[in-house]
Amino acid sequence: MLKTLLNSSLLFASCLLLQVNMANAAEVSKLDESLVPVDSRSAAERKQAISVGLKSVILKNSGSNSTLAHPSIAAMVKQPTALISQFGYQELDGELYLQVSFDHKRVIRLLREAKQPVWGKQRPLTLVWVVEELPGERVIVNDGSLLESRSLFQVESEAKGVPLLFPLMDLDDNMKVSANDIRGMFAEQVDGASQRYQADYFVMASIDTTASPLKYNLALYPVGKGEPMHTPLVSKRDVVGDINAAVTEIISTVSEYYVGRYAIADTGAEIDSYVDFIDITDMKQLVSIEKYLKQLSAVKSVQLTQLNGSRARYTLELFGTEEDLHRLMNLEPRVHPQERLDIDPFNRVQGSDPFTSEESVGIEYRWQG
Repeated sequence: MLKTLLNSSLLFASCLLLQVNMANAAEVSKLDESLVPVDSRSAAERKQAISVGLKSVILKNSGSNSTLAHPSIAAMVKQPTALISQFGYQELDGELYLQVSFDHKRVIRLLREAKQPVWGKQRPLTLVWVVEELPGERVIVNDGSLLESRSLFQVESEAKGVPLLFPLMDLDDNMKVSANDIRGMFAEQVDGASQRYQADYFVMASIDTTASPLKYNLALYPVGKGEPMHTPLVSKRDVVGDINAAVTEIISTVSEYYVGRYAIADTGAEIDSYVDFIDITDMKQLVSIEKYLKQLSAVKSVQLTQLNGSRARYTLELFGTEEDLHRLMNLEPRVHPQERLDIDPFNRVQGSDPFTSEESVGIEYRWQG
């Protein structure tokens, strides 16, 4: 059953996390779906499986286990029928599963009304460098590894909506990184090898399966540009019962950091802002930009309010802060920020001397989609 669940989860995860952008970040799709193992097609088992599926979908869209404890969300999990869009059974390797889809807009509304964080579909891409200590050898888990841990990482990636990459460990990687580099947490060495993968972050981890109880440790870093790396963004070491628990803890630690940085809760305050895009050449770009801004978890509403030549301004109402907004926009490979230090054409008084007008310092964006 476990092997079948791993295989089915790998298949489902490949669909969920397929759209990886090679210019950093990944777009996570199918955040409204869940695949749940069942023993029969009975109504009682179906009801229980739908509740389990809704828990999974809520976790993928909020990123926080504490969200499930909120009274209104806990009540909906007990009576999830109102959120179902469709469900059906399928057999994989002789095992029966219930695949259930929920109304994504209503799931997000449930989270918003409960003042819980919402994690958008554009998420950081994480490169995983993990050394597994086996009897008599230390192995760097690569993308094509047949080790159980590789499958477990993929299952947790799907369950928490955290896009992962594993190194190829080809000649290039083997010349740059050794198992001792990863175990010793030599961040600059591993960062150098990470550049080719164009991920946003990399995690170094080691799992000692020969110890009893099993030991693991991890450290998360941003993929840098050659600067010295001293302090990890987050680190942890612990002992657990088995490798499944170790993998779960590693991905949970990484996920919690991302949720704190990229998942946005409604502050309740009325926060208005704007963003400027330059070098607009056609109406299609304007539509694409507006569609992109609308799906950001920090954005409540979007309106194109000004056009001036090839420059467009979108006025936004935000759930979070302007810092949240720009942090999310930095994940999008089609959006290229650049510093602005010139006369703001939208604030210029008609007929005024452009050389004496107040300068506007800030960020503007170029759309390449």
